[in-house]
Amino acid sequence: MNDKKFWKIVYLYVTKYNYEVIQYRPEKQDIWLINNHNELLRFVYSDEAKATDVDASVYNIIKNEKTLKTLFKLSSLKVKVIYISPEIDSNIPEYKKYKISEELLIERVIFSEKNRDKFIKREDDKFIDLSIDNDRYKQRVIESYKNKYKTNYLVNFYFNFVGIAFIILFSINFLILYYTNSEKSLYSYLEYNYQEIISGNFYRLFSSLFVFNSISQLLLVIFFVFLCSILLGEDIKLLSSILILLSVTFITNLFLVFGYIESLSSSNIAFFGLLGSVFVLEFNRRTNNLKFMYAIALPILYLLISTLITEINLAVYIFAFVLGIFIQIAMLRKINIFISYGIVLIIILVGGVINVFDLGFKESINNYNLKFVESRLTEVTSSSSTEKLERELTTNNKSILTYYELGNMRIITSSLADAKKIFLEGIAFDNTFAPIYYKLALIERADGDYNKSLEYINRAIYLDSNNSQYNDLKEEIEQKG
Repeated sequence: MNDKKFWKIVYLYVTKYNYEVIQYRPEKQDIWLINNHNELLRFVYSDEAKATDVDASVYNIIKNEKTLKTLFKLSSLKVKVIYISPEIDSNIPEYKKYKISEELLIERVIFSEKNRDKFIKREDDKFIDLSIDNDRYKQRVIESYKNKYKTNYLVNFYFNFVGIAFIILFSINFLILYYTNSEKSLYSYLEYNYQEIISGNFYRLFSSLFVFNSISQLLLVIFFVFLCSILLGEDIKLLSSILILLSVTFITNLFLVFGYIESLSSSNIAFFGLLGSVFVLEFNRRTNNLKFMYAIALPILYLLISTLITEINLAVYIFAFVLGIFIQIAMLRKINIFISYGIVLIIILVGGVINVFDLGFKESINNYNLKFVESRLTEVTSSSSTEKLERELTTNNKSILTYYELGNMRIITSSLADAKKIFLEGIAFDNTFAPIYYKLALIERADGDYNKSLEYINRAIYLDSNNSQYNDLKEEIEQKG
């Protein structure tokens, strides 16, 4: 077996068998690889394999055990030395195992046609045997090693673009607020808003990633973006990181939409999800114990600082962390990153179509949720608390149903006047929900203002002309008026 096949075997291990080059000696065709389980492979090529040279390769490892552990950042060494040569001394045993200690195990193998199936998958035999008389694969392996060596432990400047984007948007928002006396805001077009989302602005399920509630939250994320770029270097990729941030933001916002979470800071939680993805990425690689320790320490530090600067929902943070782990696992399974970005774009475009052509998505959602509201209202008593709904009115998670439910509760727990006030605030918020006009018509009829009652019921019928209950009330009002 010649040196061309030697390099094709190494290339195969690097590109297909999930090994990484960690040491290469240019003066000799001697290359070290490592996989995710910290198993070391040492490929050695020689034009003529002599017993003394083969034994020396093993003795060299034993002699330099401590140096190798330090160099590879490993506490123990499990090494398989694979010797490849076209001329092999027939007196050399094909396989020999050396268990020096619990921390050093060496297997020495003479590669041959007889045992190649133990090292090369059958499907790759043609690739190895295909005759190519150039150094293409050698150069590819060596270049990948050189590039890794050049960038390892350096600041990942590309990843810092995430932090730069956060700073730019925060600064623009501040300037708009300053020059408009807080009447307008960039964040108002980006932040999570339930009413806008069900109206078709699905992009808000993603864009809330760029909204920060305070400068302390912004500084926290910026600090950790920079910290990750230094400690993790090229291990953390810009495109995949943005995709993970968008995915965590989207999924956690869906929990807001469906009412499983009352409120959250999308940007801070999404970044914690990204730290979860970093943790599983380094755990899966395990080629650098120091970086794996960073991946453990960073989320702990992030959580501790978060608790100091703001009140956090620990369960939501843990959920985001686990979510980041599963998203990263999916990406490790070769999920196409550009297809994933395409899905994000499709979701945004579908929402745009719903919004532009007014397809009635918001009305369908409200009517679907109305039956659940009506069911809860049957259990309301004079002592029922309205605190949760009142708190919801102060958030971006409110909808016309919030006003409708609270108004109906006020009829029982307070007075018609208080209920009317809530209903009027509701139609100022959203004037397309027929049931709230029906309730106002009933209140005005009870107060004896039939003209106002008729005005409200006509609006209800305009919005929902097929509702017989509305038409019956109109006839009654017209008879009494």
